[in-house]
Amino acid sequence: MPAGLLEVDGSIDLKQFWPDGRSDADTTKVVLNVGPNAIKFRKDSSSPFHPTHVFEGAKVKGRTNTAPIKNGKVTIRLQGIDATELHYQPSPLSTAEKSGHPAAQLKAYHDLVHSYRQLLGATSTKALHDFLGSTGKTTLDCRVITQVDTPNEVFDTYGRLVGDIELTVNGKLLNLNHWLVEHGWAYPTFYSSMTNDEINALLALAKAARANKTLVWKFLSKVIGPFDFNLREPRVGDTSVLATDKGSAIFPKLFRRYTNFSPRKKAKVTPQNFQAFLVAGSGGKPDICFEIADFLTNGVHSATPHNFANFVVGGKTIKFQPDGLVFKEAPSTLLGPDNKPVSHF
Repeated sequence: MPAGLLEVDGSIDLKQFWPDGRSDADTTKVVLNVGPNAIKFRKDSSSPFHPTHVFEGAKVKGRTNTAPIKNGKVTIRLQGIDATELHYQPSPLSTAEKSGHPAAQLKAYHDLVHSYRQLLGATSTKALHDFLGSTGKTTLDCRVITQVDTPNEVFDTYGRLVGDIELTVNGKLLNLNHWLVEHGWAYPTFYSSMTNDEINALLALAKAARANKTLVWKFLSKVIGPFDFNLREPRVGDTSVLATDKGSAIFPKLFRRYTNFSPRKKAKVTPQNFQAFLVAGSGGKPDICFEIADFLTNGVHSATPHNFANFVVGGKTIKFQPDGLVFKEAPSTLLGPDNKPVSHF
């Protein structure tokens, strides 16, 4: 369990959230404006915070190769949560997938590439937008915190800082990650980079939210139905979609895999069914996960790894709960301006 703590002081522009902007309750595109000494680190609870500049001029090498700080802004992935998608676009076809297919089939796939959404995505995002907007402000000061010991633990494979956002709304200091789960606007979604304490806090909130039959739990489906190609990202300002936004939804991570699969199947660029697609994984890399009790007891190095596909039967029946699995974090490496790994603060 990490003893260190990284803290980032900044502010959030509320206009980025739909319906004013495109950011959603999944909050992977929350942008934090940071000053020159806004990022601080302490090695343990008895040590003082001190500014750190190890991320300046650095790059995160993973599934992308990107700078973690761009023009004084950091992209945040809210740790431990996942909301139903407001917009998710199918991944491009790989070179291997394109091979052997005529141009007409490739065009058929291209014509199906849109930003798709799930039911509840717009409703959840509007709830977050209105909650933060109840302050009457257009920007809110906030603090991002994450338990880490080394710089390489801070950013995910897409260059997003993984942490919790703390801010004050109408005089009350709150953890935004916790608020979204507590009120049923997002599912808990655990990764192997999280500590037991972080997981247990969200488990307790999810238990109460499920018991209260809050939005995402009330509509959680145990079956994967036909993919709806007509359910697209709503335009900025188009709140009319809220009237028809209620209905069954599947776990967002599973929806993203289904969104990658469905246009491929419709355009006939894959012979696989969805179960086989899940088993193979994206680019031949299956999603690896652990059962929650096993992970909490034995940790990431001793818990038994499973293919995520093991918890879906026949590509249709869902055999897991959102808070029942812990997903293995995809690897990334933080490289300094000299292109060498950054090993310490």
